[in-house]
Amino acid sequence: MANTPRTTDSRPLRGAGSNPSPKDPSGQRPPMLAVVEDVRAEWARRGEFTAQTLDKCGEQLTRFAGRLHAQGVTEVSQITSAHCRGFIEAATTAGPAPELTTRHSRRSALRMLFRTLRDVGYPVGDPTLDLELPPRTSKTARPLTDVEVALCRASSRMGETGADSLHRAVCWALGEATAVSSEVSGVRLGDVDDHRSPRWVRLPGTRRHDPRLGELTDWGSVIIARQVELLRQRKATPATPLAYRGQGLPGEYHAQAASCTAIGSVLTLAGLAAEPDVRPASVRNWAGRRLYEGGMPIELVARRMGARSLDSAAADIALIWRTAL
Repeated sequence: MANTPRTTDSRPLRGAGSNPSPKDPSGQRPPMLAVVEDVRAEWARRGEFTAQTLDKCGEQLTRFAGRLHAQGVTEVSQITSAHCRGFIEAATTAGPAPELTTRHSRRSALRMLFRTLRDVGYPVGDPTLDLELPPRTSKTARPLTDVEVALCRASSRMGETGADSLHRAVCWALGEATAVSSEVSGVRLGDVDDHRSPRWVRLPGTRRHDPRLGELTDWGSVIIARQVELLRQRKATPATPLAYRGQGLPGEYHAQAASCTAIGSVLTLAGLAAEPDVRPASVRNWAGRRLYEGGMPIELVARRMGARSLDSAAADIALIWRTAL
């Protein structure tokens, strides 16, 4: 074991001496690649990524590990903000400088890497926190990216234990189902279609949004099922609010503010709240954009989001629909 690379907390890296990398003349796999593979395995276990996003984000981290190996970095404690910025700003394989979207994607992947490393016990901070990038759009609530959503899912359970730890995650899961903040507080236990394996939730609508059914993501379904079971253990009735725990009336100002704060706190924990084009509505807008990119016509996306005009729905999902048509 004397020659086995170790992490900063003295745990041996799993598999660090097997599957030799062709880029490593010593015959051993680069230590940072072993760390990345551990992180990718953890992501796959948690289910916070879709398969496509897992592959894309994992490929970015593999490239990051390759750069670190070439720079002589063998432990996570040696990674600095300069290493991260160098990767974020590195030219693409085709040669030109990366587009702003690519730079944001790379930074999100790195933030997810350090978030996961802390979760599994590596004593590391996040050297990307001070790496600022220009906003992606001029919108005040642009749709999040898939990687950012995965980062927020992981962050939603951060720093809390016990039954109340689900609260932020439940609010976020309803946002992923296109709920606006005032609708989040108005959803009740009886609005969930299947208590054991929920897929649809009835959204009450607002003065500006029509009532409708919101489809839960796979991750959101797991979170809502946990919350439903917890409420049923407490002998909750169908009229019990699913996510609101305050004394105000669900859907009104104080309840809306509480839901908005819960979603905003997730963005803060994920390191996204300081970006000028990210707001709590960004998760709902991601959900609408995801539907559109999955092949749903904009008029159906508008209905799924409760929008009352195509223009407002297109603006929410950052679609210039006249050009698209």
